Amino acid sequence: MAQFYSAKRRTTTRQIITVSVNDLDSFGQGVARHNGKTLFIPGLLPQENAEVTVTEDKKQYARAKVVRRLSDSPERETPRCPHFGVCGGCQQQHASVDLQQRSKSAALARLMKHEVSEVIADVPWGYRRRARLSLNYLPKTQQLQMGFRKAGSSDIVDVKQCPILVPQLEALLPKVRACLGSLQAMRHLGHVELVQATSGTLMILRHTAPLSSADREKLECFSHSEGLDLYLAPDSEILETVSGEMPWYD
Repeated sequence: MAQFYSAKRRTTTRQIITVSVNDLDSFGQGVARHNGKTLFIPGLLPQENAEVTVTEDKKQYARAKVVRRLSDSPERETPRCPHFGVCGGCQQQHASVDLQQRSKSAALARLMKHEVSEVIADVPWGYRRRARLSLNYLPKTQQLQMGFRKAGSSDIVDVKQCPILVPQLEALLPKVRACLGSLQAMRHLGHVELVQATSGTLMILRHTAPLSSADREKLECFSHSEGLDLYLAPDSEILETVSGEMPWYD
């Protein structure tokens, strides 16, 4: 009988170790050294000490998660978003804006092997003009989830607010949730996309089954009451205009 080689899975012991973080990688993870190996630890900042456990052990590096933070960096900030740490959308709200910009500039300089000039940055909040929100119907509660994916998971974080969105889109979130949650086709909604174009706000709804005339009427009334352009996407190749015109940008 043929025998095939299979590499043994590297096991990790859940031993708690104490580390000191001295840098951030290009993804905003804390970087520490332990027994000559580089550790990447999400959620930690330079000048912080913490107790961690190794979750993945490779030959050249390892990944770890925080058990207990022993000290705080002077550049640690309280995240503005209540979903931070669960939602996979943002990774660095716990770091000061200045630290974020410095670490990203340093990462770019390492990549380019060239010194990076002064960072030209926009406002730190309320800048994102596009959001694609996943939709998921929960049969047990008969509720509709609307939000972004969890970090490293396909599960949805039911988002109530998102401070990186432009104010017009963030204000729409509860209204869009209420409208979509009232449709007969709740079970057959894939995602909703909100865009703030120069020409105005638009909403694109992906649905996987035909919408009833009552649902279409509700959606059209919603688009008029909120002053937004509405498009329906019954599949990935079709975009149907319900109200408004094609967007444009400056």
